[in-house]
Amino acid sequence: MKSKKTSVSFTIPLLVVVFCIACFVVFSIYKRTTVNVLGTSDITTSFVKEVYIPFGTGVNTTTDWVDVKGAAAYVNSGFYGTIKKVTFEASIGVPSGNQAAYVRLYNATDKHPVWYSEMSMVGAGPELLLSSPVTLDSGNKLYQVQMKSQLGAITNLLQARLHIFLY
Repeated sequence: MKSKKTSVSFTIPLLVVVFCIACFVVFSIYKRTTVNVLGTSDITTSFVKEVYIPFGTGVNTTTDWVDVKGAAAYVNSGFYGTIKKVTFEASIGVPSGNQAAYVRLYNATDKHPVWYSEMSMVGAGPELLLSSPVTLDSGNKLYQVQMKSQLGAITNLLQARLHIFLY
């Protein structure tokens, strides 16, 4: 029987090259080097920070603002540090396609609508609606999704959520 010799000389340089490439990719993705006035370099980390808070789904058949049962969540704005921007997002659809539908966020704890959260659509959809930036009240608050429709026909809330952008 002849013994086979494996070449170690090819494997080690290949592993070194793979390791160097992996280190370069990881370091370039997570770190950014900037040069200051004195010529020394500072390494800073830059991450995109976003949080989604889901509210749920539901159905509405009224022409007045009513709570969508089960589409609510407690949110404590103090848990998120410095908030850059918050938007309310909802996907709604009208199976009959012949009316306007409205959705908004309601602060059930303090009993007032969340300003600039109201959105609407006309037609069948479904459509993803994005609000203007909204402000969360400080403290732990119960936020409730509310809906209404133009003619009282079935309107479906397919999903609703808060989208929080952090510094």
